[in-house]
Amino acid sequence: MDGMESMVEVSVGVPADLWSRVETAAADDCTTPSAMLVEAVCRHLSRRARLRSVSAWAWGAAGAEFDELAEVDLSLDLTGCA
Repeated sequence: MDGMESMVEVSVGVPADLWSRVETAAADDCTTPSAMLVEAVCRHLSRRARLRSVSAWAWGAAGAEFDELAEVDLSLDLTGCA
């Protein structure tokens, strides 16, 4: 994120013990809790997008295999072997 992007102020509830850890970590890293949260959210969203891409690719490339695995899994559940 560059400094030219517009920012919006929001209010979120964070458990006190977690917030304390965020403040400590931010101080250790010479940054602000806000900057640390922005970085964490950006990483989370990026990871989520990559996982969704991999999932979509895998489903398209091996959809039949997944269906077969689901059937086997269900069979094992029904027989009590899982």
